[in-house]
Amino acid sequence: MVTGVILYFLQSAICMAFFYALYWLFLKRDTFFRINRVFLMLTLAASLLIPSLKIPFQLESNPVTSDYAMLDAMVLTSQQYLSANMLEEVVVTADNHINWYQYIGFIYLIGLLLLTLRFFKNLIQLFVWTRTNKRVRENGVQLVVMKDDYPPFSFLNAIFISSEDYKKPGFAAILAHERVHVKEMHTFDLLVLEVLTVLFWINPFVWMYKSSIQEVHEYLADDKVVNGSVNPNEYKMHIVNQFAGGDLFRLANNFGQSTLKKRISMLGKIKTPKIALVKLLLLLPIVLVLLSAFAFTIEEEEKLSQNFSFNEFIPDGLKQFYSFSDREYSTYDDELHFIQGSAASGISALKHKEEVSPNQIYRIADEMPEYPGGINVLKKYIANEIRYPKQAEKDKTEGKVFVSFVVGKSGEVKNVYVNKGVSPELDKEALRVVKGLPNWTPGKHKGNLVNVAYTVPIDFKLKDFAIEQPIVIRKPVLARIKNASDYHSDNLAKLENYNQEYTVVEKMPEFPGGNGSLRKWVARNLRYPVLAVEQGYVGKVYVKFNVNKDGSVSDAKIIKGANVELNEEALRVINSMPNWIPGEQQGIKIKVSYTIPIRFALN
Repeated sequence: MVTGVILYFLQSAICMAFFYALYWLFLKRDTFFRINRVFLMLTLAASLLIPSLKIPFQLESNPVTSDYAMLDAMVLTSQQYLSANMLEEVVVTADNHINWYQYIGFIYLIGLLLLTLRFFKNLIQLFVWTRTNKRVRENGVQLVVMKDDYPPFSFLNAIFISSEDYKKPGFAAILAHERVHVKEMHTFDLLVLEVLTVLFWINPFVWMYKSSIQEVHEYLADDKVVNGSVNPNEYKMHIVNQFAGGDLFRLANNFGQSTLKKRISMLGKIKTPKIALVKLLLLLPIVLVLLSAFAFTIEEEEKLSQNFSFNEFIPDGLKQFYSFSDREYSTYDDELHFIQGSAASGISALKHKEEVSPNQIYRIADEMPEYPGGINVLKKYIANEIRYPKQAEKDKTEGKVFVSFVVGKSGEVKNVYVNKGVSPELDKEALRVVKGLPNWTPGKHKGNLVNVAYTVPIDFKLKDFAIEQPIVIRKPVLARIKNASDYHSDNLAKLENYNQEYTVVEKMPEFPGGNGSLRKWVARNLRYPVLAVEQGYVGKVYVKFNVNKDGSVSDAKIIKGANVELNEEALRVINSMPNWIPGEQQGIKIKVSYTIPIRFALN
């Protein structure tokens, strides 16, 4: 929410900067006063509107061929239950820090409050002056003759003038000037600008717009007067006299508002030729650039419904056969196969049933693209980068998002789209992370670099749903397929091979004194990094480690981190833990893996 507001303020300021630069460079010195007024008001409105627009821009997706390559499903939970042996999180806090979001927000609110009070004070002042001073009708206009010594100004359909100016010989020129403000409804512009300066006071370009609008108002009124019955030289003298008058009333159009030099210079300026209006065409590319930057959202062309076959290894050794399309998803329990031996979560394969059509994108190549470091590194990257959307968590939305993309000939990730989605929030987050993937090692087919399509399923789960973790296989194990007819779903084949590392055993390892002592020990030994405090870094770090047969702790690693300083501190503390009471399986002491979440929070 906060970042969204800041982003909107920044984007609107960028829009105003572009538009105001065009006005200042090409239009400000022209005598097209009415056109300049319209230009300033319309571009101001556009600057506020463009960042909030979402214009779908459809791209035709490239045709695809036969077989999909699908990666393991990445599973994300709202509370990141990443292990069957997940310990309760340890919270580390640091005091006396500066939360910059709150600090900036506090300053903004103070400015907003002060300017709002000033705005209503001026409105009340106008109301009081209207009620307490003499009011007369002069040529169809209401005059408020004030006792206070203010330069003449107009507001809505009323002209305010001091009793001294009311008696001066130049009163007719003053009245003619202010009548233009009333007739042209300049007060409307000023009220709009006054509200915007209150709301966007932190944006300097709003103040520039306000100053320029007031300036153009005075040019318009001056131009009307000197082209009427008033002598130009006498009128210039009136401007000089009024400019040396008292304080100005900022909420209204003042007779002496603009600087003396600018107004007199503009009065003597030769009219700008109409051909100069061609400069307005420069507005078109600026609008297109800003729309492209802030408003257009790229959408893939809607895809036809297609049927697929999907195979996925389940951690307990059960291999299930699924079938789904972009409109339905179903499970076929009559085709079950059991793997004899230890089975890890395997690579899922998605096979397209349609015939192969020749084109530049391959689903299966002689040499498939490879993520730097392999599939496991890719899974870690996605787990570290992805964030469970707040709205989805609030709405209790979960499910698996299938994101398809193409690994280009140069290894770049492109043509990213949601193949099968869950909700706009989850789909958008999955797209964001996949679009940010670094370059891969590109695929090859018949010796040539080719484009290869991939699909990655990302599973979003809420905190009430823990993730089943497979037994980790450190060495390859050959699995023999048994006939499905020999088994039933309630009588699975017993795994003949097992790994030396477990996540669940008969007797789990125990920290001396229990989990409560563990949390206290970690909290007592952790130190919030100084740099992290200064930079306002917070977050939750998940550290996975092994409790060995002798109770020692080893192989500590970050499976989901926050930032470098917090990650290093979490690893340091875990690696320095004392020996545990080791775990046992069938009376034998074995190695067991644990995961502990450590939350760093600034009070």
